[in-house]
Amino acid sequence: MMPDNQLTCKICNHISNNQILEVHEMYFGTREVFNYLECSSCGCLQLLNQPKDYSVHYPKNYFTFQQEHECKIKSLLNRYRDKAAMGQESLLGNILFKKYGEPTYITRLKIAGVGLKDSILDVGCGKGILLHKMKESGFANVIGIDPFIDDTISYPNGLKILKKDFNDLAGKFDFIMFNHSFEHMENPLEVMKQSNRNLNKNKFLLLRIPVADSYAFKHYRENWCSLDAPRHLFLYTKKSIELLAKQSGFEIKKINYDSRSWQLWGSEQYSKNISLMDERSYYINTNKSIFTKKDIDEFENRVIGLNKNGDGDQAEFYLQKVK
Repeated sequence: MMPDNQLTCKICNHISNNQILEVHEMYFGTREVFNYLECSSCGCLQLLNQPKDYSVHYPKNYFTFQQEHECKIKSLLNRYRDKAAMGQESLLGNILFKKYGEPTYITRLKIAGVGLKDSILDVGCGKGILLHKMKESGFANVIGIDPFIDDTISYPNGLKILKKDFNDLAGKFDFIMFNHSFEHMENPLEVMKQSNRNLNKNKFLLLRIPVADSYAFKHYRENWCSLDAPRHLFLYTKKSIELLAKQSGFEIKKINYDSRSWQLWGSEQYSKNISLMDERSYYINTNKSIFTKKDIDEFENRVIGLNKNGDGDQAEFYLQKVK
């Protein structure tokens, strides 16, 4: 039995009836076992036996580092569309905007009231693919940080992606976003307090994270693919984010569920001992996958209902600085 102090929830300090969940590493398929505490009060899952060296769990073929920039023609067309979506109209931009609609990232920025001149920070952004797109589309003051890139990246358009930890960053911003990076961080309360210090008055913090109060976790438990042991240190719930927000000077203004079918087919694979990088994985080879096109279509349709009902396994939390 683990010592009592290891069974105490780091989010709400709850002790009684907390459970231990044994989870295998299934992204690369090493199947190394990791233990997660499941809080019986706030529902947050938290990794207990953290690796001594995390760098080995973020190799160059981890998906964040595999993202590529758009081709030049597509990038140019998207630049016109995105500028039109932000109010800088042009004939070509208007046509593209009308045909393809508003890109998701701009919808998120508009919800948080972010403008083209606002200072924006993306934490844990990898190579900064999104920020590069934003810089090209007229967002003048954007910067990213990621401790796992090889070195600081300087793009020709002036964008910089700094190799450093969030706690080492100084400065004030109008918008800070964690696009699936917050769950990778130790000491979440301190990270949110630091975010508050780095934000200007009444500005927004965006947390895009997997959530444990979801159908996928309740149904698949230790085979839930978004656990992503050991890279995800915390798997939050709405209640646990509310607790962190209150303690760090934020108020949740909006929650939007944006989960994908991966939560279903990925978890189904894991439950059958098929890792994400296995040659039989739908992610690697659709022809060798255990799923038919009909299966995938059914997963896609189910996700629409899960998100609509607040049961999806990914959510966007828009937190406004109030203190």
